[in-house]
Amino acid sequence: MISANMFIRCNSRRFMPSQVDEEAHQLSYLQKHMANILTLLADSVDGEGDDSMVLTMETFEHLGFLIHFSEGTPLSQAASFFANSDPDMPAAPVPAALVHDWILQHIASTLEFMAEKSSAKENSLQNASDPDVTMSDAVTNTRIHSSSPTGTSAPNNPGYYRNTTFVEGFSRTSVVKQASDMKGHSIKVLNCHDSVIYILAPLKYATVYGSSDTTIVLGAIGKVVKVEHCERVQIIAASKRICIANCRECTFYLGVNHQPLIVGDNHKLQVAPFNTYYPQLGEHLAQVGVDPNVNKWDQPFVLGVVDPHDSLSHPAGVSDVQAESATCLDPDLFTNFLIPSWFEPQGPTKYNPFTLPEVYWASQRKKHASLEDIQKNIRELEIDDNRKKELACALHAQFKDWLYASGNIRQLYCLQGE
Repeated sequence: MISANMFIRCNSRRFMPSQVDEEAHQLSYLQKHMANILTLLADSVDGEGDDSMVLTMETFEHLGFLIHFSEGTPLSQAASFFANSDPDMPAAPVPAALVHDWILQHIASTLEFMAEKSSAKENSLQNASDPDVTMSDAVTNTRIHSSSPTGTSAPNNPGYYRNTTFVEGFSRTSVVKQASDMKGHSIKVLNCHDSVIYILAPLKYATVYGSSDTTIVLGAIGKVVKVEHCERVQIIAASKRICIANCRECTFYLGVNHQPLIVGDNHKLQVAPFNTYYPQLGEHLAQVGVDPNVNKWDQPFVLGVVDPHDSLSHPAGVSDVQAESATCLDPDLFTNFLIPSWFEPQGPTKYNPFTLPEVYWASQRKKHASLEDIQKNIRELEIDDNRKKELACALHAQFKDWLYASGNIRQLYCLQGE
């Protein structure tokens, strides 16, 4: 059981849940809804009761969107009922009830392990923050004390889980991280506000958590991007997958190979096609296996309902309702995002590698034509030097107002690394 004090900080919506709280919350959510999730994935076969619903190995792999054991290990190879299957012969389907029991067992082990770590940390008054606890971490530790097989191949080494680059606590600044700045294959952007964050590197995992009024560029993410508990952020991400949870008034400019997954309590989310590039982007996409010819940015998939008893995501006393999806950004509001060229001065990518839908192309052409007309009219104006200065001042003032109103002023903050 998880001790009650883990969630004391989260009883008020004024406080942002900690990472340990959020991870426990996510696992508890899966624990509660896994039966329904498996029902959606399972196939019906002849039979009665628990034997009438089965999962194939291919279908089982879809759960890797929600859980994973270790980097580079397919989920099916972590499960004893699919591990070591003959690659030349399709593995036999297994009862959904068996899969359900297996997953719940490991979720329970993980929650217990997290509670023990949290209690140990409080008792020892450690100053350093705990590393993220993954299911593989908990299962590996369970394996030490149990003779039951787990099927996981994650190393029993705490340093393995600290192999992550952190961008944390920045405010009113710009930060750039390139491949040479990365430690490991994961990036975590935590509690940044009113800033611009550039992550221009090929990575496997990215997490954006607890940030507001910030633009975050994620260059090439080969596994999944997770965005949680953010407000008024713009996420520009090229990734295989993205999962969005408990966010408000955020816009996502996406190049994603799979449907964006939306869970939890979200409000006023917008999605749009990917809108930028940098010279090394094409190479980075190839490195991590993201296909720029496939983009499902406009096909968000909403999972589950909002739980009225969940103090982390919804006020009490409200009936379960379908979680809110995202709307497509109005093409007239779509703009390209310019990454300053001094970040990556050389490289083969000269334009956005993701194809822009025609309706967005048309809007861009219209804006470009309007800009050319304005420039032409200004050049043809026959006015004296004093009037030219007045015009220049007026244009600069309008441009400054637009920078602040649009949030683009953040791109002009002094660049600062860690």
